[in-house]
Parts: sequence; structure tokens; C-alpha cells
Amino acid sequence: MIKNIFQNIVLSYYEESDKRGYDWAGEAVAALNPPRLLDVGCGNGSRLFSYLQHRPTLFFGVEGNPALMQQARKCGLQVQAFDLNGAWPLESNCFDVVHSSQVIEHVHNTRQFLTEIYRVLVPGGHAVMTSENLCSLMNLAALAMGYTPFSLQGVCGWYLGNPLGLHAQQDIPIDFGELSPAAPEFSGVSGHVRVLSVSQARALLEKVGFVEVEVRSIGLMPLPRWLGYPLERLMPRRGHFLLMHARKPPQA
Repeated sequence: MIKNIFQNIVLSYYEESDKRGYDWAGEAVAALNPPRLLDVGCGNGSRLFSYLQHRPTLFFGVEGNPALMQQARKCGLQVQAFDLNGAWPLESNCFDVVHSSQVIEHVHNTRQFLTEIYRVLVPGGHAVMTSENLCSLMNLAALAMGYTPFSLQGVCGWYLGNPLGLHAQQDIPIDFGELSPAAPEFSGVSGHVRVLSVSQARALLEKVGFVEVEVRSIGLMPLPRWLGYPLERLMPRRGHFLLMHARKPPQA
């Protein structure tokens, strides 16, 4: 009973906040109108494409799922799969904007991931990313109850350690023998590896060399939406979804 009440309160606010994160990122990219765009974790290509008013001269995507990769190519993206934890097989200073939604939390080498984004951006280029927030109210509530944070309950296809999670005790079949060569950027892992906080994300971006760094969060679950929404700007470090926008220095 308690679980159902909790999930009913949280679910609609969670889904709305998730979509707002994608909308924020897509609209930010569209406003920059980049002639050369890199979408890391592009999926089937349709989500980010739907926000763009003008087709980039170069629209490059990274996607590990072979089926989604083929769909993205039909949308006009040039798509590859490679290990996001290592050196990327892309030229330096070649993209005006790098977009990545809900990917950074899946990689092992977060520092390398951000360093490569910085490297492939042209001087003055922009990085637009979304993720989840380790210090969200919902994750803190889970810890207070002795449960695993919601953002970290996925363990290679198993959802464990938090009975209040929407996918608690559910298993996602994974053939690790097939996953590793097909999607090397996941390095055989399905689930979140490192979840950042607002302050940590900002510090990482600045440490890599980005300037004009803006990081905030949205989605104050488990508060009900009518209360959480107006409080989001008063509590920018406690929302469940991270919104990150940073710029490579023009003189870099």
C-alpha cells in the first residue's frame, strides 16, 4: 500500500521532469543552430532531430544499439559505435555543439568522457547534457530509509536494493557475450556507474577546462508536483534530473 501511494505521487512528476529535461536540452541545441552537431547516445535519431529547425551540415551520432543505429542513419545521421571511456575516433575541434542526454552516468571514465567532449568541440563550442542527480531529494529519501538511491539500483540488468523503485526486483535479460562487441561504449555494463551531484558536475566541467558552466536540477520528487514545481528554483541542487550547459573557451 505505501509503495503504491509513493509511486503514484512520484510517477507523473518524474515522467514530466524527464521530458522537461529532454525539452530543455533539445531547445538549447536548437537555439545554438549548430552547423556541426554531435549527439552522443543518439538512439534512433528522432528525439533531438525533432527540436532542430535547420538541418546541420554535419549531424554525427554515437549509438551502441545496432537496431537504433540503423534507424538513426535513416534520419540522416552519420552514426558509429565506440568506447566512450577511451579516446574517441573523432577529429579535434570539429563540432560546434555536443549533445548527450542520460549517458554520462553510464560510463566508467567520466573524466575521459568530458575531456573528449571538450577536445572535439571547436573553440567557443557548447556542451549540452542531462543526467540524474545523486543528491536529489528522492535519492536522499532512499538513503534515509536505508535503501539504495533510486539512481543506482540498476546492477547489470537487475534492479536491487530499493523496494520502492518502479522496476524493483525486475530483471532485464542481457546477453553479455553479444553486448560487449555490439555496444563497446557500455563495456558490458547495463546501469548507472557514477551519478553526479550539481556541485560535482560543475566542478568536473570547470576542471576539464569549460567556462560559462551552468548546472542545475529539476524534479523535486518525492514531493507532489504541485509543491515541487514552484520550489525547484529555490532548491537547484535537490531535483532528480541534472541540466548541464558549458562552453569551450573561444581562445582554446
